[in-house]
Amino acid sequence: MNAPASLAAVTPDAEWADQALDAMLARVLAELAPREPLTIIEWAERHRKLSSEENPDFAGDYRLDNTPALRGILAAAGEEGVQRIVVQKSAQLGYTAGVVCNVLGYYAHWKPCVQVVMFPREKSAKDFDAEKFSPMVRATPVLAERIHLKSRSDGNSTTRKKYPGGLIKFVASNSPSDVKSTTAKIRIVEEPDDTNKDVRGQGNSIALLRERGKAVRGGLELIGGSPTAKGASEIEKEMRTTDQRRFMVACHHCGERHEVEWEHVVIPGFELDDEQLADPEIDAKWPRRDVYGRARWEDAYYVCPHCGGIWTDDERVANIRRSASEPPFYGWVPTASAADPGFFCNELQSVFDGSRVPVLAEKFLRAQHLYDQGDPTEMVTFTNATRGRLWTYTGDLPEEDELRERAQKYAEWTVPAGALVPVMYVDVQHDRLAVCVWVFGRGEEMWLAYWGELPGRTIVEHAGAWLELEELMGRTVMHASGVHVPIQAVGIDSGDGQTSDAVYAFVRKHHHRGRPVLAGKGASDRVGRVEIWTKPKPVDPNRKATKASRYGVHVNIIGTAKAKDTLLGWAQEGGRVRLPGTGPGRMHWYEGVRPDFYEQLLGEMKIPSPSNPRIRQWVERTDRRNEALDCTVGCLWLSRHLQLHLRKPHVWDMIEARLVQASLLDEDEAAAEAEASVDGATSSPEAPAAAPAAPLPVPAIPPRISLSPGRISLSSTARFGPGR
Repeated sequence: MNAPASLAAVTPDAEWADQALDAMLARVLAELAPREPLTIIEWAERHRKLSSEENPDFAGDYRLDNTPALRGILAAAGEEGVQRIVVQKSAQLGYTAGVVCNVLGYYAHWKPCVQVVMFPREKSAKDFDAEKFSPMVRATPVLAERIHLKSRSDGNSTTRKKYPGGLIKFVASNSPSDVKSTTAKIRIVEEPDDTNKDVRGQGNSIALLRERGKAVRGGLELIGGSPTAKGASEIEKEMRTTDQRRFMVACHHCGERHEVEWEHVVIPGFELDDEQLADPEIDAKWPRRDVYGRARWEDAYYVCPHCGGIWTDDERVANIRRSASEPPFYGWVPTASAADPGFFCNELQSVFDGSRVPVLAEKFLRAQHLYDQGDPTEMVTFTNATRGRLWTYTGDLPEEDELRERAQKYAEWTVPAGALVPVMYVDVQHDRLAVCVWVFGRGEEMWLAYWGELPGRTIVEHAGAWLELEELMGRTVMHASGVHVPIQAVGIDSGDGQTSDAVYAFVRKHHHRGRPVLAGKGASDRVGRVEIWTKPKPVDPNRKATKASRYGVHVNIIGTAKAKDTLLGWAQEGGRVRLPGTGPGRMHWYEGVRPDFYEQLLGEMKIPSPSNPRIRQWVERTDRRNEALDCTVGCLWLSRHLQLHLRKPHVWDMIEARLVQASLLDEDEAAAEAEASVDGATSSPEAPAAAPAAPLPVPAIPPRISLSPGRISLSSTARFGPGR
């Protein structure tokens, strides 16, 4: 009787053990089971919370209906096989909070991995953390559980956030160590037009960041920002290789789709026809106001380009939301063939109250008023930040065809009579040397004698392309008088840290007083504050702190921005390249020059600085290379180094006289040779033939010696750099 009682007593414990075991196994299986598929859009609408710090009007659950045009971008970011997305955008779209933050949150919570976000400057990264990212983490429970913002033990800081399975780094584009330090699956670039185009001589910051993802499968690169100047915009360059999607919205009147754009906005009174302007009651119908003129921005409206139907703002918003709810592209239509999606965004795609049509119309009229008065600053901002379009700086530079039409009829390595002093400048690339030879005359009038490239490695000293450069330096330029004039000075770009050793070795070997070979480096000035030529600093032989010191050479700082101001200018008719005819400051080139010379000579433009629009700075154009311009700038610097711009007329007369004398001596020598050949023909056949006479050397034209009547002064030659 005791046995059944004991079994009865044990049974509840056994049931409890079975239940506990089942529960434990269920938890283990739940942990090991793969997560349910969840897209970025689903994650944002299920888990994301919007903090009142980000936007008090929309605090709470994140709803993509508040940023409908972004739905297609998020869908592309979660699409399998997409590795790169580019967004050329306006302001006021909610892109940073709606795309960047959602992508970061999704890959921190649902698919943990390493993520890197690159900003133009460190301050931009810190501002993003304080104003966007940290408020999102605090407001979103699933992120707050994983990212401990105040935990120093986890290694967290303003620019570094760790979580289980990965981390997020905020880096600045001007720091090579930041950009190159971390391999990342997710790489995001904010405002690419403001990022560094050359990170301390190591290349474009976006290209350097792209290298960080080569070793990771299934990575994603997201580049988004507002455009700037046409031809110089980094986002424009990136968009060229995408499928260039446009947001197409169906009209509720006719059903036809079109891109919602500023061109379809009508401002009553802005463009009155002749009949309306002649109306005697025009002042009553369209009263004139300061700034806005007769335009009524309060009554501005949107019009369908297909049927002419008028849209109210509420109808525009409803049409946008309706189109943005249609998968798979959510209103976006590709207009080009490419693997990577790209999106053109403008402020009329926004549904926020601050982007209503009358508000934008008032902004446009203010910008137009200043533009009519000669101040394009606000119109540039309206074009870039509201329309999301590139601003075209018309009239600042001539077109390539205009330069091509001015080409002159002389051959390569020959020059007309006015060209007297040839100089050569070399721009160093890793796989080639770009070379220009310009010949200067009175008043810094200059003739192009050669433009070309020498292919080969340039990192190794005295090898590859450097051997070809040695031969090229020995070539002469044939003057119109028939005299062959040697190169008078050579400059070589030493700004690239990877090739500077080879440059210094070449300069050390070939520099001498008769023909200086100098190392040059562009000043870190894009505005034009540094003069074209400045005296190089002396080298302390007891100090070995720099490569140049170890090689015993000077590094000459070139005011490249000032030189570009002189050659290209930035206002209409402002640069020498525009000057027609002959005379001081004119530039000439030969008809057979390599075709890319013209576009490369115009390879940069001076545009307003993003941080201070009243200051213009030189930027490289993204649709072409600029080595020909760099070489031309270097030749102008060599002219200033030789003080050609300071030479008196009698000095130029003396140089020309020497060339004429040399040509006459050549003619006498040729006549003597002809007479000798005639005599040899009538002489005995047994007589040995006379050896040909060596060509008469061209009288040297020492470019650094200032000539005065009755004396020669060598005092200025002490300014030569290395090898003194």
